[in-house]
Amino acid sequence: MAPRTLHIVLNGVSEDSRVLKCAWSLGNAGWDVVIAGATPFTHSDEFEIGHAKIIRLPLKIVLSKSLVAKVARRARYYKRRAEHHLKIKRATAIPNLNRAVKALTSFTVEFKPDVIHAHDYTALPIAAQLINLLKDRGHQAELIYDAHEYVPGVAHLNRQLVHVYSDVERREAKRSAAILSVSEGMSDLLVPHLELNSRPEIVANDPLVAGQEKSSRSLRGDIGVGKEVPIMVYSGAVAPQRGVETAVRALEFMPTVHLVVIANPKNQTVVDLKAKYSNFADRFHVLPYVPNAELVSYLSAANIGLIPLHHKQNHEISLITKFGEYMQARLPILVSDVKTMAAEVRRLGNGEVFIAEDVSDFVAAANKLFSNLESYIKASTAEVLAERSWERQAENLVAIYNRIAGVAPKEREMKPFKVSEPVRR
Repeated sequence: MAPRTLHIVLNGVSEDSRVLKCAWSLGNAGWDVVIAGATPFTHSDEFEIGHAKIIRLPLKIVLSKSLVAKVARRARYYKRRAEHHLKIKRATAIPNLNRAVKALTSFTVEFKPDVIHAHDYTALPIAAQLINLLKDRGHQAELIYDAHEYVPGVAHLNRQLVHVYSDVERREAKRSAAILSVSEGMSDLLVPHLELNSRPEIVANDPLVAGQEKSSRSLRGDIGVGKEVPIMVYSGAVAPQRGVETAVRALEFMPTVHLVVIANPKNQTVVDLKAKYSNFADRFHVLPYVPNAELVSYLSAANIGLIPLHHKQNHEISLITKFGEYMQARLPILVSDVKTMAAEVRRLGNGEVFIAEDVSDFVAAANKLFSNLESYIKASTAEVLAERSWERQAENLVAIYNRIAGVAPKEREMKPFKVSEPVRR
């Protein structure tokens, strides 16, 4: 019988490339894989990627971002007053923990995973309780903690939650069969934070090469411009600290350049930027996400890939997904001077670095790229691209899993890296 693994993540899964790639690769490697994700609906659904099954359960209550922002502002005001006057001492509860454990208990007991893989700090307490629950029923499951972020550097967590999640991290790190990190910079912080005796094992979130397909859409066709028009592209989640506004403001000083943002058009930051900079409507384009397997092909029609992050602790230590995606698309990269990615761009010579939030420096660096695109493209050699591929990272991941299980299951025929349509359960 094939070894089994349950992956837990508190998001909708379908846009989480790391979770999907982990499950897809392990399924191909002979593991039976189930991802448990969260749905904003009251009902559950399920779908597949490769040999892996995905179930989404109502693990948490999801509200619209605009409503959350409005309520949060008012709540923070009254919370500060209450804490000041009442000196609240009670322990801070982990959001959604009991709800998630209850939703997953029946399935987990039936599935009997050999490994539970906790994706990020939000999934770790859930995974830990499920492992305890299985142990009480006579089944031993090992824990893998996949640290996507450095908890003390997560901006939206208050001090109480940072403390609570960090305590859980340190406790569970002691019994984890493996701790995964996305970069050496992250590992540098995790070792003292989690009080580790050895460094975490690196599984970087690089793009999948084997699963890439020609895009059914055309980026230039979608915005109605020809090959001669210079395009900067930003792909991924949008929030103020992601620095997209720096790129929009730069359009004033780059009158022939178009900016394409591939993101959720209903994202509140995107909506706000479109309204605020309506004078650039003819050159500032927001396009919806494309299937992950087609993204590299779609991006390749642009000229420059943007990573204009602000200085935040987790930004300094990350080598984020889009870095590898831009490389595989053979795009020169324009990155702000956040530590890890700026160092990598300088090492490889595949782009330029600008001072975060500095529009004039952004423009100067972008113009330098546009003036000699081909020389930056040549820096992404076949050897460099192979090293920055998910295939290389998957070798590490599968080796870790097989070591923990003490068995190397029979590999399966590789299925396409495609997410099927969700079916309501």
